Amino acid sequence: MSSINKLRQIVLSYPRLAERVKGRDDEIEKVCRIIDEIRADYSRTVTKLLVKFMRHTFVRLYDSINFDSSNDLDFEQLVKTKNVILVPNHQSHADYMALNYVIFKKYRFSVYVAGGVNLNIFGIGKLFRKCGCFFIRRSFGNDILYKLTLEAYLYYLLHEGKPIEFFFEGGRSRSGKLLSPRYGLYHMLLEAHEFLPDDKKRELVFVPVSIVHEYVPEHRTLTMELEGAGKKKESLRQLLKVFKVFFYQLGSIHIRLGKPVSPKNISDRKKQVQTLAFDCFREVGRNMLVTPSSLLALILLDGPSGALKWEEIFPRAKKILNFCDKFEIPYTKSLIDEHLERTLEEAIDLFINNSKVDEIGERNLGHVFYAVKENRRGDMLYFKNTILHHFLVPWIINVAWVNVFNGTIIDTKSFNDILLNLRRQLEYEFYLPTAKQFFFQAREVVRWCVGKEDLMGIDGVINMVPRDFYKIVTGVGVFSKSLVYIHEAYYISALTIKALASELAEFKMEDFWKKSREVYEWQKGIGRVITFSESFSKPILKNSIKYFIHQNNLICENGFYRVRDTEEFDWLLESLEKDLMDQLSFNIRET
Repeated sequence: MSSINKLRQIVLSYPRLAERVKGRDDEIEKVCRIIDEIRADYSRTVTKLLVKFMRHTFVRLYDSINFDSSNDLDFEQLVKTKNVILVPNHQSHADYMALNYVIFKKYRFSVYVAGGVNLNIFGIGKLFRKCGCFFIRRSFGNDILYKLTLEAYLYYLLHEGKPIEFFFEGGRSRSGKLLSPRYGLYHMLLEAHEFLPDDKKRELVFVPVSIVHEYVPEHRTLTMELEGAGKKKESLRQLLKVFKVFFYQLGSIHIRLGKPVSPKNISDRKKQVQTLAFDCFREVGRNMLVTPSSLLALILLDGPSGALKWEEIFPRAKKILNFCDKFEIPYTKSLIDEHLERTLEEAIDLFINNSKVDEIGERNLGHVFYAVKENRRGDMLYFKNTILHHFLVPWIINVAWVNVFNGTIIDTKSFNDILLNLRRQLEYEFYLPTAKQFFFQAREVVRWCVGKEDLMGIDGVINMVPRDFYKIVTGVGVFSKSLVYIHEAYYISALTIKALASELAEFKMEDFWKKSREVYEWQKGIGRVITFSESFSKPILKNSIKYFIHQNNLICENGFYRVRDTEEFDWLLESLEKDLMDQLSFNIRET
């Protein structure tokens, strides 16, 4: 039997599909056409030739492609004994090339990759299929036959023991932050696996994969899309533009396999899928490496303007890495103590050569400052955002301590309230730990700062002596500006809503977008509260609307928005402004 006939036979034997098309020849014909639209056409010979070609082209663009696992995972044995699904994050078109290149080089087998049908471009699409890529439509609405055929194709891959890969975010991250997982393929794989015959059924495991680029080749396009530019449709011409990377320094790619995740035994399929997806998501986030470029971006973007000397950059880098060591945040081997200074010098050169950072002064005279180009702050933010989720708790603690010093926090209740409120604001930007986990992490950070391992709970900090308070502020001060741009965006949003509410009884989102730009330009020009140019971000402004609705400050009905209570909203606006002003005036960084 030919391979295509075997494929069709197994697909059509999938119980959910077989029941649908039984006795309906026209439906069976449609299924066969859909199979041809989806299926990979794997050729080991073509894959070996492409890998050889990549070794002399693609791989040479990078200093290195580093591949490891967080827990000494025997990936080859896992694939031999279980149904393995790789779920990586997605930053660049280079992701699938790098990941599948290193897997084939190391293990001598290929992974079957789910790609968007938009990548099935004349010439390129056929090559991708030969290397194990199968194509799926971006959306298929109510086309039940297509959905069942895709599910049946996944059933075929599981039946044949093929390792599968899909990018759980559904597309490339435009901001650098991890995107919430899409549930569709998780659901289909669980369904398909359930119907496997006993002699073909192996344990189903998902392997989270964290991919971090020291320099993302297409980050400029992604940043422009984030700022409102339309997404360009993929084409051969668009993909060929990747060759412009020859004009950039790209550093390294770091690929890390996380701890395998097995679906929990939950009877409610929807809840089971969501739990599985976020278990994988958290594992990917936990293993996102701090790289030299993301570390430098975090430090250099800390100030809204001005420049930093090397004597300021290097100690801050060491302090952040000390925090990483304490709280088991992974970073690249190149940032280990003996390599740190040389690595950071190479990273700063990478940003200078790629026109992101200005070098002011002469190195040989010892008077050199480094500053992010004003029109490239959004680009640099991409790299900072890849690791920002690691440092949410110390930033929140810093804001809380500012409120302790200014008298806003006077007791345990007000302290807990402000921590929870700050956490709520960030819920729409990052997937956060539970409130219980959050308070535990906050306590551990405070313990570390003051050196008191016997501190039993976060409540005990209210009665600390001034010296301990100072230790906490200086301990987390290096993160004091890390998330201020998000806080500023929420303030811009609140000001915009206030302005619209005074002009209109209710408003639409197009009114909001127009007015928000005016408000941002006005506030940025004043320079009183809004100091970061990256604070005007459409995704964050959109998230702030969700936050205000969830907090019951804003009401949305039939696409129209209105403020629920004007006085209460004014109080919210004043609170956001006060927090920003306090952070500007209270700026202890380090001892």
